[in-house]
Amino acid sequence: MMSEMSSKKNVKIFSAAVAVIFILSVAGIAVMQMGNPVNAAPSSTIGVVDMSKVYTPDSADLLNAQKEMQTASSDMQKKFEEQSANMSDQEKSQLYQSMQSEMAKKQEEIQKGLKDKVDSAVNSVASTKSLSLVVDKRVVLYGGTDITDQVAKKLSESKSN
Repeated sequence: MMSEMSSKKNVKIFSAAVAVIFILSVAGIAVMQMGNPVNAAPSSTIGVVDMSKVYTPDSADLLNAQKEMQTASSDMQKKFEEQSANMSDQEKSQLYQSMQSEMAKKQEEIQKGLKDKVDSAVNSVASTKSLSLVVDKRVVLYGGTDITDQVAKKLSESKSN
């Protein structure tokens, strides 16, 4: 009976030892495959851009876009006043809704123009620096090559050309 209890105890110890070795092996493999993120960051092919710094509030492109929207808005207001002079309230409401739709399209068009300029500048800088991916800096916790200054410089160069 004593040998039987000793045998069960040995099996439990042996099983526990095998389980510990297995867990340590899995943990070791996981650590080896993760690599060292500190060493990976400098050689990264990922670029980051702080979009809030690409266009400053006094940027010529933004000022032009604002002027264009103001002009379109005042033109639309004059057009509404001319066309709605002899209309009923319901007709005025319909006209207002259609003009509001036109203004939304105009705003979308202006914003697309700004976005296209930024995308072009980012693409140019990314190609120069051999970056395979560029993301907004707000979504990056760690790492990446910051190309914000180069993109802003590229945009200012395109304005002067």
